[in-house]
Amino acid sequence: MSSMEAAAIDERTRAQGNLRDRLIWFAVLLLPITGLSGIGAFGELKGSATVYVLAAAILVAVTTQFNEILIPRTLFVFVACMLIWLLVSTAVNFQGILTSVYHGRSGFNKFTTSSAVLIFGIASAVICTSSFRRVSDVEKLFANPLMVALFACAIFAVPEVLSWFSPAGEILYKMSTGLLHTAEDEKGRAAGRLISLAFEAPDLSYFCGFACPWALFAYRIRAKNRSLLSVPIVIGLPLLLGLIMLLLSNSRTGLLMLGGLIFAELVYWIAMRGMRLGVFALVAAVPVFAAVLLVPLFALHHVDATLAAGDVSTTSRLALFSAQLSIFAHNPIFGVGFGQFGFHAYPVLPSWAWDSYEVVNWFEMFDDLPPTFNIAGRLGAELGAPGLMIWYGFWATAIFRIARAAVRQRRDSTVNFLNVALLGSIFSLILGGMSNDPFRRPETWILVAITALHAGRTSEASA
Repeated sequence: MSSMEAAAIDERTRAQGNLRDRLIWFAVLLLPITGLSGIGAFGELKGSATVYVLAAAILVAVTTQFNEILIPRTLFVFVACMLIWLLVSTAVNFQGILTSVYHGRSGFNKFTTSSAVLIFGIASAVICTSSFRRVSDVEKLFANPLMVALFACAIFAVPEVLSWFSPAGEILYKMSTGLLHTAEDEKGRAAGRLISLAFEAPDLSYFCGFACPWALFAYRIRAKNRSLLSVPIVIGLPLLLGLIMLLLSNSRTGLLMLGGLIFAELVYWIAMRGMRLGVFALVAAVPVFAAVLLVPLFALHHVDATLAAGDVSTTSRLALFSAQLSIFAHNPIFGVGFGQFGFHAYPVLPSWAWDSYEVVNWFEMFDDLPPTFNIAGRLGAELGAPGLMIWYGFWATAIFRIARAAVRQRRDSTVNFLNVALLGSIFSLILGGMSNDPFRRPETWILVAITALHAGRTSEASA
């Protein structure tokens, strides 16, 4: 091969890599847009704008850069364990999956669509590892478009907030943000619950909760080596806007994620760095994992108060979690099969569940399967204890690596800021999973990629 041919190949490879990186940048920017009518072939993912751009990035990488895809060992182990156990659970429950039918939906069809969501998420994580290999890449291709997305959400939130107070505001809303929401899609819209670019308030809340650790990361990088009074206010504006929108969404998911971020900041700066406890600081992370189970269990023991308060949303989620616990208790090892919760929930719902009109709608009125909400409950019911161990084991390993590396970094280094942002994101994801299923959210899998690459990183040069 001549030098000219080699140079041409290198140039083409760089161009293909740049195209993939631009697509991923754009995919991150579109994360808050979740209410699209979408393409039916994308199934459970069709409402997310990010999914379509990630699909294009995957196509570019597979068709032009397949030989250059390198999977980090942590990600490879996680993916291999998840897929192997999914196959084992499917083999054990295969007969039930084939014969299950509910609301016109077959168990095999649901297994196929749920598996497609998982495979797409894994593929997204693998492709993103190619773009986020350096710490500077995380800033340019991930944190920066997230900040732009927060600004976009805030801009489109203005007419919506105005619509809460005046007819003129409602007209302005329908001319701007309302263009992204059809009347059919706006059933959840209500004054006092901001949705902005998202499909519904919990979606916006989840996005803001996900973005806040990275808004703080971007702020720290730009404010580094400056006194507090000399830092331009615009640097902290994305974080402030994210917090305001999270609160205006009035969703428990966002509050849980915000609590995770605050707790992570305290654990990292006080226990891991200030007290230099290293891996012993992991004891402080135990409450985060314990909360995933203990908070819903505590709520179940006080469900009478929830019913008396007329809190329909909490009642619905507790009813589904109660059903998930019952299914797990009868199938603690292999579960009932991936995507199969909805086919087994009806017989084990508690009697008080029917006080919720949402439960009545899911199980008697709507021609579809009920949602899962709690990721721990879903994994326990569908994949048993090993499924729980694989999912939470990945995040626990990352926390261990961050704790071990915390005292080995300069306080003002970008890598230090990256590690604390990862810890905040992980805690937020774990706590947000109590009222949300993160498998369908592309931001989850982008975070998986960054975590696999950089959790516990100590050197900017090697990143």
